[in-house]
Amino acid sequence: MSPTHLPSFCPDCGGRLRATLPELQGNPPLVCTACGQPIYLDPKVAAACVVDLEGKLVLLRRAQRDSAYGRWILPGGHVDRGEVVTRAARREVAEEVGLKVELEGLVGVYSYPGNPVVLIVYAARAVSGSLKTGSEALEVKTFAPDELPWDEFGFTSTADALRDYLAR
Repeated sequence: MSPTHLPSFCPDCGGRLRATLPELQGNPPLVCTACGQPIYLDPKVAAACVVDLEGKLVLLRRAQRDSAYGRWILPGGHVDRGEVVTRAARREVAEEVGLKVELEGLVGVYSYPGNPVVLIVYAARAVSGSLKTGSEALEVKTFAPDELPWDEFGFTSTADALRDYLAR
């Protein structure tokens, strides 16, 4: 979360929040100036899948207008509060590319300095459905492992997860 996206007011009493100095790992980044309540900024969990469809891997061109717009990413998205991560991974694949998948194990967990998202990536095999472009994609396509568009990925995590998947 960038400093411009930090909350300004305490969710308990409405008092103004201030940054703690120095910010040490494990300490709250914000404290309420009125009630002293520490405010922890938790990471956001996302789930994605490396989907095998008849020996090829499914990627989508991101339609969300951000730094990854128009670039290739894995099907995936945020986990809803209280949702089981594996269910979220399967749900996101169905929503984004129209496939029902069976998870075949964990590929890896990816996090990067300064990025509040923790991405959990699973290996998956398509078991039903048909490949389609959902509302969050400009295009959906399958790639043989030796045809992956390495220079066109929207996120570092896409490349890292695909490298880990292919190394299995």
